Amino acid sequence: MARPNYKLRRLAVLFLVFAGFFLVGNLLAGFFTQSSVVKKVEKGKPVNILVMGIDARNAEQNSRSDTMIVASIDRKTKQVVMVWIPRDTRVQVSANRYDKINSVNVLKGPEEACKVAGKLLDTRIDYYVITNFGGFEKIIDILGGVNIDVETAMTHYDPNPKLSINLSSGPQRLNGAQALSYVRYRGGPTADIGRTVRQQKFVSALAQEMFRPSIITKLPELVPELSKHIHTNIPASDMLFMMQVAREFDVSGIVTQTLPGYPFTDPKTGASYWEADADIAKGILDDLFAGKTYDVAQDPPHWVQPAKEPVTNEMLEEEVPPEVTEDPSEVVDTEAGTGPEGYVTEPGDQSEEEEEGVTEGDADAETPETETPPAESGSGEDLPAPDPETQIPSPIE
Repeated sequence: MARPNYKLRRLAVLFLVFAGFFLVGNLLAGFFTQSSVVKKVEKGKPVNILVMGIDARNAEQNSRSDTMIVASIDRKTKQVVMVWIPRDTRVQVSANRYDKINSVNVLKGPEEACKVAGKLLDTRIDYYVITNFGGFEKIIDILGGVNIDVETAMTHYDPNPKLSINLSSGPQRLNGAQALSYVRYRGGPTADIGRTVRQQKFVSALAQEMFRPSIITKLPELVPELSKHIHTNIPASDMLFMMQVAREFDVSGIVTQTLPGYPFTDPKTGASYWEADADIAKGILDDLFAGKTYDVAQDPPHWVQPAKEPVTNEMLEEEVPPEVTEDPSEVVDTEAGTGPEGYVTEPGDQSEEEEEGVTEGDADAETPETETPPAESGSGEDLPAPDPETQIPSPIE
């Protein structure tokens, strides 16, 4: 008499197991396919990616993001819009708490950094790509360097020789260490804001290298380095798809912009920030796709105390002049014979000390700021309380 009940129980268990697998499978399928790069592209939607450069030795280690770029890729228009978010941008990190955006990754990880950057620009950012400085340097070396007209002599002394910067001015081909020095330098009068403009200039030059036909011969060496030094949540299959789609783009379709705003000093703590212009930030991706551009330095509201030495658009243009058409005959290599096809390269005239650039370290190009990751707070929900320089206890009315 007990046997039929046993069979019923067995059938019930099998049914529940099947139903469980079915539900879990559908949930996972929905999670991975609804937001996949391929699905978004097929629906004609731009793909948003947060690109972060960190100074940790391991790209998977959460660290302060020295560089933050929101890249939006639109296959329909064959455009890539890239918005640089200054590292000192003030953002709300929890109820009545504000901090610099570069602290989010170290405290709550890249997923939260995507949410905060997305809220700032009023868009959804599903994906992130993180690279460390050591990986950046090696990738540039594999490419054979990048041609850059260094605007002015760049020098920065550090007790650690690897963190010192010594670049001469003028057109030249930078190797990996020198390229890293160039994109990290913020010693000019516009500091970090000028650095974001300089990085945009570098990305344009790097794109020129990436779109050269000769890049195909470097892929066997390049791909392993990318996988070693890049941490991302983009599935491998989507990465391959994006590489195929990239062939449809060219350099002219890349649009770059620093997030417009103004310097802001909190009257309670004295902490200095970059305050994004909220009205511009909310629609900046769509505006850039439509061909609109903005001055980086915007006028602050009347209630904001003017900065003692504000960044102006004239200062930015003077520090990083607009690019002119490159004349290959003026490009001088730092190493003989390493220029791209069609370029006449000559031995560099830099001293051994000048050729020694930043390799890999955990400090900024400038003397490291006194910011430290905030200490734990008692609530457990908010971010740990930052030090006096980074904390904003409440919004400014």
